[in-house]
Amino acid sequence: MSSERILILDTETTGLSFEEDRIIEVGVVELNEKILARQYFHEYVNPEKEINISAQKIHGLSNNFLVDKPTFNEIAQKFLDFIKDDVIVIHNAEFDLNFINKELQNCGLSELKNQVIDTLKIAKKEFPGQSVNLDSLCRKLNIINTRKDYHGALLDATLLSKVFLKLTTEKQENLNFNDDKLNVLDNHKDDSKFKENFVSPRNRLMKLSANEKQEHQKFIDGMKNPIWQKIE
Repeated sequence: MSSERILILDTETTGLSFEEDRIIEVGVVELNEKILARQYFHEYVNPEKEINISAQKIHGLSNNFLVDKPTFNEIAQKFLDFIKDDVIVIHNAEFDLNFINKELQNCGLSELKNQVIDTLKIAKKEFPGQSVNLDSLCRKLNIINTRKDYHGALLDATLLSKVFLKLTTEKQENLNFNDDKLNVLDNHKDDSKFKENFVSPRNRLMKLSANEKQEHQKFIDGMKNPIWQKIE
């Protein structure tokens, strides 16, 4: 990986359909020289429509909270000015890109042309047949998951930056992001743990929970005419 500026992006939305739903939160953090920088982009967005109840249970954001926030049209140019033409890392990129490009289209703006790296695809190759959502990857890669009850775009982007570095460099990113207002990460008295090189033995990374073993077995049982049966 080069030392260029790399952006880690996440969104929260009113629901799952980019055609019908809207973005309600955007979070982008910046990696510079493989270190999480202090520069970031974060906005809550008034979607001007009702939030799906199931989505609200995930991110905890209500219409009452968002009613006085700017619309996407009001933050669109600020967002584009921040991301510029730099590489963007997203987990399950298709989902977020569909929403962002739809919002940009609604504003009369062009779709993003940035190079995008999808950590979901990287994780599926690294852990075939296993759960590779953000929480699972934090457990597999020994990353401290600071998420409490709800997802949040800025918090998830910060966690994803650590996952991305572990997947691509085998190192835990050295974080110095102590803005209490953001509450992105918990403050730790002993931050030496964050400065180590968390290179984990392969057998630790591949240690599966009982649930993951069960899911993997279901995956194996569902295969039709696997090649190893022909060899046997």
